[in-house]
Amino acid sequence: MDLRAVRAHSAVLLVAVVSLTLPGVAAAHVALTPERVAPGSFTLFTVLSPNESAQPLTGLQLTIPPGLLVDSVADSAGFTTKVVEDPQHRVAGLSWQGGSVAPERLALFRFSGTPIAKGDLQLTGIQHFADGSTRLWHSPQVTVASDSTSSRDSLTLGVAAAALALSLLLAAAFALVVLRGRRAGR
Repeated sequence: MDLRAVRAHSAVLLVAVVSLTLPGVAAAHVALTPERVAPGSFTLFTVLSPNESAQPLTGLQLTIPPGLLVDSVADSAGFTTKVVEDPQHRVAGLSWQGGSVAPERLALFRFSGTPIAKGDLQLTGIQHFADGSTRLWHSPQVTVASDSTSSRDSLTLGVAAAALALSLLLAAAFALVVLRGRRAGR
């Protein structure tokens, strides 16, 4: 094996190892933002729903936990929005159906809500696809706490930013090694 092949192989191996060991900051999974809110605060939540299926994404159902009062829901282009209430007339679920999001594309769904007590909230959702299949997911926990951000949250954000920067740097280095290898092979 020549030196170029060894370098290219080493770069691929390095990118793979780093990708597996760093936090999944660039991984596409259904997510809910923000991750931290103050109790009693009027908050705009965004559900990022990437279509990781080979089929078009046609809908999303979201179950709302009792500790979160939904104030209103935003329509998403191409989707029919429905609010589901429990017997006490509390919003217990939201549904966006009838749209079409191509594979490898991202849908955004929004609603406003007010968390009523400190603690952690977790929402559950079901993605619906054109072939009738579904995918169940649980959002990362939303922490309901005071407005101040803890040093732990700042550290987590810093580590995630550094991991993303390192991943981008390694991807660029890999691309450079491959490009140089192609030029040298001419």
